[in-house]
Amino acid sequence: MRRAFVKCALALGAAGLMCLAACKPTEANYRAAYEKAVAGRSDEADSTIYTKIRREFVPGTLTYDGRTFPTGSQFVSTTEGGGGVSESIKRYCVVAGQFKQIFNAKSMRERMADNGYPGAFVVQTREPYYFVVAGSSHDIEPAVELFDLLQADTTLRLREPAPFILLPSQIK
Repeated sequence: MRRAFVKCALALGAAGLMCLAACKPTEANYRAAYEKAVAGRSDEADSTIYTKIRREFVPGTLTYDGRTFPTGSQFVSTTEGGGGVSESIKRYCVVAGQFKQIFNAKSMRERMADNGYPGAFVVQTREPYYFVVAGSSHDIEPAVELFDLLQADTTLRLREPAPFILLPSQIK
């Protein structure tokens, strides 16, 4: 009886190992699962309010003095504790950074204020999405000068698409 039990256990063990070896994940299995997941995605996210607000951002360009500058247009407002007031938002806002979290935007604004940009402030979209504005002006010339200053500043680590000129849609 004991001998039959041992044979049975060995047979089950061998069958179990073969089963485990057969179920081993492969790159082909992962690829098939990934493709199935991608095919099953829906455009459900497009129906959210945030997607509508993101689409309100209108990228473009502005030509001044023979040069072309990247721009974006969207409704923005000042952020509480972001260093600015409603009057800070003028026709041309030079953006040094954009963030999804207010903490990161405020941290960049503080670093900028410490490094020679005392007029830096944070604005937000309705999503909210946060832009760190190095400075703002009613005329294009000071905005272009600030844009060039930001590009030349090696103390700042700007990430694409910054710098760019934000044209607040509520200001015409």
